[in-house]
Amino acid sequence: MAGGGSPTYPPPAKRQKKSSATTAASLGDDVLLEIFMRLTSLATHVGAAHTCRAWRRAVASSRDFRRRFRETHPAPLLGLFFDPPGSVQDPALPVFPSFVPSRGSDRDQAAAVRGGDFFLASLQECPGGLHGWDILDCRGGYILVGNSEKKTMAVLNPMARRSERFLDLGHGHHEEDTLHGTRGFPLVSHDACHLCCSDSEVSLDARLLCSEEDPKSFRVVIVAHDKSSRVRATVFSSDTGEWSVHPWVDVPPIPLPERFKLWLLNSNMQANGMLCWAYNDLTHMLTLDTATMEFSVAELPQCVKARECSFVVGETVDGTPCVVYAMKFRVCLFLQTMDGDGVKKWVMDKATSGGKHSELKVVAVRDGFAYLATSVRYRFDTSLSWVLSLCLGTMQLEKLFQRPYECCVHPYVMAWPLSLVGNYGCFALEDGP
Repeated sequence: MAGGGSPTYPPPAKRQKKSSATTAASLGDDVLLEIFMRLTSLATHVGAAHTCRAWRRAVASSRDFRRRFRETHPAPLLGLFFDPPGSVQDPALPVFPSFVPSRGSDRDQAAAVRGGDFFLASLQECPGGLHGWDILDCRGGYILVGNSEKKTMAVLNPMARRSERFLDLGHGHHEEDTLHGTRGFPLVSHDACHLCCSDSEVSLDARLLCSEEDPKSFRVVIVAHDKSSRVRATVFSSDTGEWSVHPWVDVPPIPLPERFKLWLLNSNMQANGMLCWAYNDLTHMLTLDTATMEFSVAELPQCVKARECSFVVGETVDGTPCVVYAMKFRVCLFLQTMDGDGVKKWVMDKATSGGKHSELKVVAVRDGFAYLATSVRYRFDTSLSWVLSLCLGTMQLEKLFQRPYECCVHPYVMAWPLSLVGNYGCFALEDGP
């Protein structure tokens, strides 16, 4: 028959082939998280996770994924904050910390810096007095700043572009100030803090404690110590919005020459949940266990007694307490270990040379990296300093940038954003980071 077909049995209709292509929307959470695990950095991961609500929800709902990602992807250094040197600034103008971004090739990391408030605009909206603001601590994505003239501290989150809390430590504030704060920011005032500040013979040191599992939660610890070898901790909790005052504690005194006005040095050192302060004779250090809020005294490595050396107590990437010590061009890493009798001891683990740099100073230890500064003299008597990073795992030095060094250095390490934590489900549904 013409046409090759039958009028009774027409040819079967052609079936449409089903597409075997897999779309991003069809990926299950397990497959999606394995793909995210292969991204190169935290900054890249954050950008990818914010592509859509489903991806954000998958990341935010998996605590195990956050733990595994942190273990395999070290948190990137976004830059360093520098306290302004008082001698350079006009004393009639308030001063603010400056931020220098790290100069890596990661575009996502650079975008994270551009999207943050690293000029601290929210802080500049609050009057700070003639002395301006100094950074007291910088951890977990937060920075703790203080103003000695106003007796005020503030906790800021540059990545979230907001001020978390203003803490008033001064006298004479009215009840409405405590309730409403300054320029709309929550202000916390408590008589317990006045007790710390009322005695001119008492020295204060403020620190910041943050939680990886709960990035919205933080604590501010103020440790007071007087000439009679007493110490006391006062703690503010962001969860409760209240201060907790602990009693004065007598600690073993260390005999010091009369030329030493203070028996305890204020220094920003923290290791594995322990806050640390070196005794002025550099033989021991005072530690505060932030889990139990108990003070104890521990020995320091013998080498740090040399006055021409510098050192910082910190922790390695796996949380092991360590001391990074520098004398002239040599840098050493000491780890805290247990001997056969269960006594803690400092043992030198690694050492490296600073190469062409004749003098190195340890300025901070964070997340398995030590940050160093070295002075270099150029023509016209201009003193600059190389800021270096030292990986404690490989002892490899890397130059970050060069600038005048006359003040404290505070590394700002990118923290896990609130929008990708399931504890705050509303954040996982928001449109922006």
